[in-house]
Amino acid sequence: MLKTVFGTISTRLITAVLSFVIVIFNSRFLGATGQGTISLFVLGITLNSLISSFIGGPALVYLIPRYSLFKLSLLSYIWALISSFIGTLLLAILHLIPRELVFDIFIVSLIFQFASVNTSVLLGKKKIFWYNLASISQLISIFCVLSFFLFFLNKIEVSSYITALKLGNFIFFALSFAFFAKQINEIEFSGMYSILLQMFKFGAFVQFANILQLMNYRLSYYIIEFYLGRNALGQYSVGVQFSESLWLISRSLSMIQYSEISNSTDFDFNKKITIQFVKFSFAFTVLGLFFLIIIPKDFFIFLLNKDFENIKTIIFSLGFGILSMSVSVIFSHYLSGIGKHFYNTIGSGIGFFVTLILGFLLIPKFGILGAGITTSTSYFISAIYLFIIFVKKTNVKIVDFVIRKSDFNYIIHKIKLIIKKE
Repeated sequence: MLKTVFGTISTRLITAVLSFVIVIFNSRFLGATGQGTISLFVLGITLNSLISSFIGGPALVYLIPRYSLFKLSLLSYIWALISSFIGTLLLAILHLIPRELVFDIFIVSLIFQFASVNTSVLLGKKKIFWYNLASISQLISIFCVLSFFLFFLNKIEVSSYITALKLGNFIFFALSFAFFAKQINEIEFSGMYSILLQMFKFGAFVQFANILQLMNYRLSYYIIEFYLGRNALGQYSVGVQFSESLWLISRSLSMIQYSEISNSTDFDFNKKITIQFVKFSFAFTVLGLFFLIIIPKDFFIFLLNKDFENIKTIIFSLGFGILSMSVSVIFSHYLSGIGKHFYNTIGSGIGFFVTLILGFLLIPKFGILGAGITTSTSYFISAIYLFIIFVKKTNVKIVDFVIRKSDFNYIIHKIKLIIKKE
């Protein structure tokens, strides 16, 4: 399993670097206002994706070992098509996406959601290598196409990024489908309705929690645009992306953790892997946050442009929240892995209401700094709730979370074993 973890982290590291470069390109060439438009575009796609995952999505990882793969996949594809249309229409009516980009959001959402079905199957089948390969192809393709538009065609427009996103997600879908198709062993249509109900049952819990969590993450985007404008949103979104890059370790670990726990009935193993991953996630996130904070403000201005001179303030205000979420995501995936999704829904709901209340109080008064404080407070309170639930469910002691020298000796030992096998 450790080899899988390091392979996944390596993949996430490559995608994080590419994502950074893409953010830098967009910021330098399009400025804060252009970056603000891109943030709203990507947020619209993400919201569509969450609606689509009410049937299918991450819940597939839990359902695949238990139900027909063909039936699960077919129902997920059909719902992805329906939800992409309905979701985009609702976002347009509510004026939550740029009106001129409505059709583009529908197309990218549809392609991405089809690909997400494929990769969820791969994850549920524990085909982590193929999952990583398909995922990294998306970022490489976006990077290459965007670079071509900016440097060779000199087309410095938001549309250049959108075109790159379309092609990147299409390649992501095509490659993931090639791997996914090999997992289908039988084609049968009987009993579809009962499976649909099970998919909605598990997917609804998971995605209602995820929608609340996304609002926890991104409600401040809409509040910032309303009170401060798209330029301020662009500045804040870049600061958020730099800060959230520190979740590289926690997201990689939680993906492996979820796959393992979903296929395990060993209570002690599930508890142990969660505690171990919490320790690693927190330790490495602290280290990453330290290095991010000591980077001089002038370097960020040089790297991006003068529109982003407040990025250090944003990172400082988000720091405590980033640390909180680095462990919260591990607890969340433990609960999802054992099928207790409703606890995540409650935790996300708590965070959402904190964001809703503090956002409208602090952002108009303190601007971007208020947004960062709001987000950090929300993340912290959600993390505390999930921590309490985990402790009650597993009867662990607080002292079990203390990071000891033996923890690092263990991971170093496993690394050496992996190197020897190569």
